[in-house]
Amino acid sequence: MRQAKTAFPGLGSPITHVDVTYDGKWVLGTTDTYLILICTLFTDKDGKTKTGFSGRMGNKIPAPRLLKLTPVDSHMAGTENKFLIGQFSWVTENGKQERHLVATIGKFSVIWNFQQVKNSGHECYRNQQGLKSFYCYKIVLKDESIVDSRFMHDRFAISNSPEAPLVMATPMKITSSSMSGSKR
Repeated sequence: MRQAKTAFPGLGSPITHVDVTYDGKWVLGTTDTYLILICTLFTDKDGKTKTGFSGRMGNKIPAPRLLKLTPVDSHMAGTENKFLIGQFSWVTENGKQERHLVATIGKFSVIWNFQQVKNSGHECYRNQQGLKSFYCYKIVLKDESIVDSRFMHDRFAISNSPEAPLVMATPMKITSSSMSGSKR
């Protein structure tokens, strides 16, 4: 067993799932009511850029970003429903970066554009003070509760599609959806 290089402070909600980008620069934590995205990049005392996995970040931990549903969508998802398994889309052999984040809540698969979430100047962050929340996302709605959602590997994408489809599992069936057909 090795000691952790960096411990990220909690926000009071238990983390139920964790995912990390392929390059280790971002960590995504799932809680019952929101997702928390943390950048692990920092500059050490020698001026080298490192991740929190390769060096101790200390007080250089940037403010996390919270990914939440709007109050209306939260109500529609059902107050008894909880976020399940937030994760990044696939990284392919071609060296592409993760493009989306996806999580399931009730009958919704919620998809955030990773580039937009990382952009601290994005319109969703405007007029927010303190810890910032991101409310710009797409929803795919199903007729029954979704057990899991994840993006297929790019090699299974339709040749004229820029994105691999989102695959959703409900208790009775498995379906897929293209990003262009998503709600909102």
